[in-house]
This record gives sequence, structure tokens and C-alpha cells, in this order.
Amino acid sequence: MEVLDYHKLKIFKTVADTGSFSKAAELLFLSQPTVTLQIKKIENYLGVVLFKRDRKKVVLTEEGKILYQYASKIIEDYILLEEKLSNVKKGLQKRIVVGASTTIGEFLLPEKISSFLQENDVLFNLFIGNSKEIEEGILSKSFFIGLIEDEITSSKFEKIPFYSDEIVLIASKKSSIPESISLSDLKKYRFIFREKGSGTRNIVEKHLREKGISITPHLEISSSKAIAQIVKNTPFLSFISKLVIKDDKEIRQVKIKDFYIKRELYIITQKNIRLPELERKFLSYLLGK
Repeated sequence: MEVLDYHKLKIFKTVADTGSFSKAAELLFLSQPTVTLQIKKIENYLGVVLFKRDRKKVVLTEEGKILYQYASKIIEDYILLEEKLSNVKKGLQKRIVVGASTTIGEFLLPEKISSFLQENDVLFNLFIGNSKEIEEGILSKSFFIGLIEDEITSSKFEKIPFYSDEIVLIASKKSSIPESISLSDLKKYRFIFREKGSGTRNIVEKHLREKGISITPHLEISSSKAIAQIVKNTPFLSFISKLVIKDDKEIRQVKIKDFYIKRELYIITQKNIRLPELERKFLSYLLGK
């Protein structure tokens, strides 16, 4: 007999928060058919339809909104229950899930996770996506700590700056582009940008707009590593975090006169929520406390 358990409710809430079965599957480390099946099981159990399609996303029906209200409270209570039990049950191996936007997840966080695991015997899952996906993961409680490159304007999040980064213009060492160019020169070249929703892309486009410059990229790629590899062997240019090209001898930085992009990388958590014990410990570790 089917039951309406925590696992199904968490899948339901993640679909509702992201408006997408596929995004929910990514955040939960599940396949999309599994997510679809679990939602169907809930609907069959309750005898209602929970979602309807609205343009490019799925939205809650009236019945879905009622379930969402109670599911959110049940999930939060369950998390607190697990924490209380883990404090009294000896030998229980703890698990932490953290979300990070691409540049942070690929180039900054691995070393920090390795050091943390040397001191803490835990299971560690790292979800890597763009900044928008990390925000969605926090709101759906797929994870409690997110690390992002984008600026946060939503009042739903607490944000803590933890690293100062610089975004630079890069080219292949083989490229004939001068070491220094003007902003108006940018239109002479072809560009690779990160995908829409990327924190890096958002901040680059914002700074260019402020200078009256608009660039239409010839390529859009969701991986900073892939962008760097293509730049090495082509005439393409790209704006990318300095973290990506650290110690790379086949890529060089091109300076732009009177143009500089510095940004803060942020840790975000959902407002008005108490983090589980292990997440609090990892947060303190990231902040060097």
C-alpha cells in the first residue's frame, strides 16, 4: 500500500519550488522518470491533480497549494527530528548536501571540502549548477547552504560574502590580440559566454551595459572549464573568473582600459530557518570561525 512519506513530499516540494520536473531531478540527484513517477503516486494516493502546465513551467493547482503548505512544515519538522536523533544515536554517519554555482564548485570549493573531510567523518554531496539553480535548491530545502557568484536581491535569503573574485577577459596565448584594448575594440572579436542564469554572465552583462556596450556571444557554454579549453585553441575571447585560469600557461589575460570587474562570492541560506548542526559546522569552517 502506498504511503505519503517524507521522500515523496520532498520531491513534490522541489518540483513546486523549481517549476520543473527536470530541475527537481537534478537537485535531488534523481532521474526525471523517478520524479514523475513519485508525483503520480502522490496524486493517485490523494485522488487529486497537483500540477498544471503554465507556458514553460508547471504550477500548483489549488489542491497542490494546500499540500505545499503542509508539506513544507512536515519537511522542516522531519529535518529537526533527524538532527535530534543523530545527536543521541552513536555511530550514525552524518550527511551534508551543499549547492555551489559552477565556478565556485569547480575551482574554489573542492580544496575546502577536502580539508573539511579530513577533520569530519561525514558523507558529502555537492550539487553544481548555475546561480539560479542554487537559489531554487535553497528554497526547496534540497540543501541548506548555497555558494553563488550572482548578486542576490531577493529578501528570501541571508547572504554572507566570503571571497573576493575578479572577472577578466581571456584569450589564447596564440592570439594576436593586443595586451590592452579599449571597450570599443570588443566588437571586433567573437565571444563565448556562460549560459543565461549564470552569475558570471549576469555580472559581466551588467558592467558592459553600464558602459553602453552590448555583446552577442557566438557560443554559450555552461562549463567554465570547457570555455577555457575552447579559448586555448581558437580566436574566441571570454570573460571568466580569474580562478579558472590560475596557473594555466596557454591562456593570457587581456586588459581593458578603464574597465574592471570585481565581485563578491556569497554564501546564501534561507531566511528565518535554523540550519542543521552539520551545516552550521561547515558554514563556520568556510568563514574561518
